Amino acid sequence: MDRIINTIAGKAKERGESCYLVGGTLRDLLLNRDLLIQDLDFVTEKDPKDFVESLLTVLEGKLIPIDKGNRLYRVRLPDGLILDFTQREGESIEEDLKKRDFTISAMAYPMDAPWPMEKEYIIDPFKGQQDIEKRRIRHIREEAFVEDPLRLIRAPRLMCQLRFNMGEETIKVIRKHAHRLTEVAGERITQELFLILQQDKTYHFLTFMDKKLNILNKIFPEIEEMRDIGECKYHVVDSWTHSVYTVKVAESVIYAQGYFEDHIREAYEEHAREKISGNHRRIDLIKLGALFHDIGKPSAKKVDPTGRTRFRGHEITGAELVKEYGERLKWSKREIALLYKYVAQHMIPLVLYKKNDVSGKALYQFFSEAGKETLDLLLIALADIVSTRKLLDPHEEMGMFKIHVEYIANNYITRYRPIENITNIITGREVMEAVNLPESTFVGEVLEDLKKAMFYGQVPQHKEGALKYLRKHYPLKDSGKKTIREP
Repeated sequence: MDRIINTIAGKAKERGESCYLVGGTLRDLLLNRDLLIQDLDFVTEKDPKDFVESLLTVLEGKLIPIDKGNRLYRVRLPDGLILDFTQREGESIEEDLKKRDFTISAMAYPMDAPWPMEKEYIIDPFKGQQDIEKRRIRHIREEAFVEDPLRLIRAPRLMCQLRFNMGEETIKVIRKHAHRLTEVAGERITQELFLILQQDKTYHFLTFMDKKLNILNKIFPEIEEMRDIGECKYHVVDSWTHSVYTVKVAESVIYAQGYFEDHIREAYEEHAREKISGNHRRIDLIKLGALFHDIGKPSAKKVDPTGRTRFRGHEITGAELVKEYGERLKWSKREIALLYKYVAQHMIPLVLYKKNDVSGKALYQFFSEAGKETLDLLLIALADIVSTRKLLDPHEEMGMFKIHVEYIANNYITRYRPIENITNIITGREVMEAVNLPESTFVGEVLEDLKKAMFYGQVPQHKEGALKYLRKHYPLKDSGKKTIREP
């Protein structure tokens, strides 16, 4: 980064123009977060187009005009570093900084000052350095939230990422303008929301956004109805409180060392890191699944003839709601499909526990339905049950259900996952050649039969064992006209 800064400073001096490094880069440098810096923001005195084009004669990079009308240009360097340039607003850099949102992002460093950065040269009209020392998010002016209501969620996102507190005045102003969040495009909200989900202790910041800022229900309106239902024989709190606690339990499990046996823990860690869409990881979606697992309870609420409140079918109504959220917030099709499955199937592990049925047949059916989301569903189900029981009795031992989940997870990892995609062992073409089978949908049935046999331990999980099984169970003879399967 030093080379880039010195190159830009040299170009500004050569052209006789004022140029400033601004925004989050200064904040991260002051917090010693240098390794996390992926983009640098600069403000130039004049239209930056000519400045940027002259810079490309020295630096290799691709020029991307982001917004010509607002004079915003981007340079993407070969190593992935992004440089954003915009023209100064107002007659001075102080006037420009005044238009920003939070004090910790409203600082500037002149490119004619010494580098590496020396604090005494930082232009800091709103005491951003003081707020960094106090680890506090503080807004500059109320109008910033009206100009761009996304800042209503950006504030807790910064708080979450930096592990800062939030000033009381800022909390009051966000609550005052919380309703404006409904004006923001779904994809912009999603970007901020997933940055929060990527941090640990997400449950704490979800609670803060809900209780302190009153903004979470502007994104997910059904939260309000969830507050009014859920207390029953099995729940001592409302559905929303239970759901946030479920996120807390899920995080405590996934981030814990020694909760599961090592091979299960390692499988979970690898599985949870998978990128589902862009930078959105599977663990981020699992947290959302835990949060929304009971979202359908308000619409499914029924009181039976005995006066008991029931929520039968809440997993299906909830899955449909999650689908609506995904479409409104512009989640990818795969993300929507995963969350739909999480909510629709989150009860299955509990049903197996109540039936005391972990037979091969029951597990195979569960694994077939859950597929690659088996571990996700087990974690959500575990968190759901633990959060329910711990609120009923904080001292209750949850070992039996944990053993139940661990047993199913172990069976999935060791017995089912290696054959989940059976074509990694033997392809449909190889099946056809082995038993002289013509192309037909029957090939899929044969592969499924083979997969079951491998899961039940009747066939070794390798190609030679598969071929031996096929030749034994699917002998064919030639009729002279076509290949016929013997009865």
